[in-house]
Amino acid sequence: MKRATQEIVGLRMRELRKAKGLTLKQLAERTGLSVGYLSQLERQDADPSVRSLNVIGKALGVGINWFFPDPEDEADPERDIVVRATRRRALRFDSGVRDELLSPSLSGQLEMILTTLAPGASSGDTLYSHKGEEGGYVVEGILELTVEDQVMQLTAGDSFRFASTRPHRYHNPGTGPTVLVWAVTPPHY
Repeated sequence: MKRATQEIVGLRMRELRKAKGLTLKQLAERTGLSVGYLSQLERQDADPSVRSLNVIGKALGVGINWFFPDPEDEADPERDIVVRATRRRALRFDSGVRDELLSPSLSGQLEMILTTLAPGASSGDTLYSHKGEEGGYVVEGILELTVEDQVMQLTAGDSFRFASTRPHRYHNPGTGPTVLVWAVTPPHY
């Protein structure tokens, strides 16, 4: 694997692991790979195998393409500032949620995501929390947002903000897709 790709794989792996709040030990437990090997990958001291990247990606909730650079991006001077609509990294969940990363990377203090929820899709039945703060803007559809014991229904044009430490969940109760833009700090992915 050429060095530039190795560096990007290591950087994206570390960014995503940290954004998900996992230690190397926790990632090792989820993947069956050693802490030492994972650390070497993040420090660009080892070449990952396709199998390893598949296992790591699955543990982190992404496809293997998340780790690889787009060949056109390597020579692009705006790649650290701009994400073109046709080049977003995306995550699809079995629950009917699709997240597209609007931020160029997860290494900064702010993460922006475009989320599309199919009818009935949700973040899960259980409220969850994490450190930070998040806000959003509903572009299309209906969003049912639960923060602690408060359930709110938002429609296109509505926006919200709350401390992510407050237990929360979200759901599309409508018959059409719900599209929203999230801003999360620090990055959660």
